[in-house]
Amino acid sequence: MESFWLCDDCLFGAAYEDYSALSLLEDAEAEQRERDIRRGLMQLAPLSADFDAEQGWGIQAFSRSPCDCCHSSLHGQRHRFTRI
Repeated sequence: MESFWLCDDCLFGAAYEDYSALSLLEDAEAEQRERDIRRGLMQLAPLSADFDAEQGWGIQAFSRSPCDCCHSSLHGQRHRFTRI
């Protein structure tokens, strides 16, 4: 099974199709970021969450690695997903 690590923005896009956190960005930047996330999710599909927040596995609390979906190099939390 192939695993991928997604940033919080991609996590919410994959799980809930929720891009509301992007509203903190300028309009043009938010629109581009949403396009990047949607494109990345389509390329990685079909995905399944492979983490458990309650147990703490499949989550990197702080990562410097780029997101495997949108390729953002912003540091932060990553969640493991697996291609099914």
